[in-house]
Amino acid sequence: MHIRKLDPRTSEQIAAGEIVENPSSVVKELVENSLDAGAKRIKVFFKRGGLKEITVIDDGAGIPREEIRLALERHATSKISSLEDLQKIRTLGFRGEALPSIASVSRMSITSRHQNEATGRYIFLEGGKEKEYREVGFPVGTRVTIEDLFYNTPARLKFLKGVPSETARFSKIIHLLALSRPDISFSLIKENDVLMETPGDGNLLNVILKVFGNELTRELVSLNFKSGELNLRGYVSNPSFSRNSRNYQILYINGRYVRSQLVKSALDRSFASIITSKRYPAAFLYLSLPPENLDINIHPSKIEVRFHQEELLRTFLEQSLKKAFSPGYFVSRLQDKDLQNENNSLLLREKQEFKKDLFIKETTKYNHYPESDLKREVNEKHFAWEDEKSRTKSGSYLRTELFTERLFNGPISGQVFATYIIIQEGDKLIFVDQHAAHERILWEKIRQKEREKEIHAQVILPLPLELPLLVAEAIRDKMDLLKDIGLEMEQFGNNTFIIRTVPFFLKDIFTTEMLMDILEELSTLSLTDKEFQKETLLRLSCKAAIKANNNLSIEEIKSLLTQLEKCENPFFCPHGRPVMIKIEKNELEKHFKRRG
Repeated sequence: MHIRKLDPRTSEQIAAGEIVENPSSVVKELVENSLDAGAKRIKVFFKRGGLKEITVIDDGAGIPREEIRLALERHATSKISSLEDLQKIRTLGFRGEALPSIASVSRMSITSRHQNEATGRYIFLEGGKEKEYREVGFPVGTRVTIEDLFYNTPARLKFLKGVPSETARFSKIIHLLALSRPDISFSLIKENDVLMETPGDGNLLNVILKVFGNELTRELVSLNFKSGELNLRGYVSNPSFSRNSRNYQILYINGRYVRSQLVKSALDRSFASIITSKRYPAAFLYLSLPPENLDINIHPSKIEVRFHQEELLRTFLEQSLKKAFSPGYFVSRLQDKDLQNENNSLLLREKQEFKKDLFIKETTKYNHYPESDLKREVNEKHFAWEDEKSRTKSGSYLRTELFTERLFNGPISGQVFATYIIIQEGDKLIFVDQHAAHERILWEKIRQKEREKEIHAQVILPLPLELPLLVAEAIRDKMDLLKDIGLEMEQFGNNTFIIRTVPFFLKDIFTTEMLMDILEELSTLSLTDKEFQKETLLRLSCKAAIKANNNLSIEEIKSLLTQLEKCENPFFCPHGRPVMIKIEKNELEKHFKRRG
């Protein structure tokens, strides 16, 4: 094959593929341009996850008359002018590739008026080719509209997720940008629905409050540490507050959102001794360091970074984070009164109205139980769904009851590590994982009820549930699916819900934290309606099951094993982990050198 130079259109499409991955990458580039232009107010409108339309309006300095066409040429930028500038970048953009790349795969219009000019300019492009240019009246600032993204590259559309997933990614980018600049007012509008507005008053807590809600915000501890040219500020959560994913760990370096394994590792090490395994603290970290010690030019997205003097930075981060919870520094969690200032009094009024509407007194906490109830008794009543008389004896149940040989024929030797039950049976020991066993029991009963279409809901006192905006957006369209499996919720505001009923197997152990963990997990997955319901029930059964490190009486152990013997598949939990293992006597004897 002969070497040939690519035509301009093909070159542009290839370059666009590196920069324009999806609607969220488009809006990121556009908003970063607004920030670099000195905007104080930024409005973002979008339709169908950003595929149909994205519009970004700002009140920044605007684009000068003679530069509006130049801005649409590749490698034309106002951010840098030499290689030396590249070593000390302080702006968010610098390559001069974003606008021409976006224009090449969409229908783009730009309207802008520079602060030193009396009128504005309008330019419209289709597939990167100019179709219209004229002078217009317009306030100082810029409006960029992107329509029909990837209209001329239909193959790219096949690799995008559905509208709900793209909407979630789009919203997340705006949340991250708003958190990076609390001094700027952001508005996010989907169709005609205002999803988020931040005040732009410079108070980071107000932005966190808007995006993640009051429950998290009041658990935050402030950070402010400095060592030489390194500075760390922001917030981490009180050790009593944790989540089951890293979605609440957000890092900015020199004002830019980035991901860093080094910082994740520092957080893990700092919290290892004060937080439960597989739980993660919330962290909003803002790190400042000399630009020349940071390389952001290693990926088109500019999210991955490389540090110079990594060990120095690692030591500084770990020492700072550990110091945040030392006796001399520790700041108790923020209470509602700490958030009560001019900027968020409206939010507090909304919260009070919400409580009033629910007829909930300030001192009532429905998702906390008396201490005596926290250690649940594992007896027949705990495992029973309903009265035994109402149980339908299906074929599988009769087969299990009448024709299956007993699983356990020996005496119960006890429980070890408050997690494993030991049964001695002839020349072998059987170890049963109590959590996996209970999970299997619950799951089979749930599945049986689902087949019989009898998953009953248990009415509870109304419980308020405040979700992060991203999770609320993802769950909003799934509420009918949740209701079908016994979990009825009503929306109250953008990210607040009222829980009316829960599946009956959760009636004695339900907590809002349990549900929040599950909804956060599910909001990140692309599932069909049926898969969503199944995964919800699966996770709920896991949460409802007896945990490890829970001491059981001999009666409770007997009850658990009796229920397990009735299962169709007692050998594996719903996730596929083994419920029991067997160790032969001769294996033990080998360890004691009794056998060769």
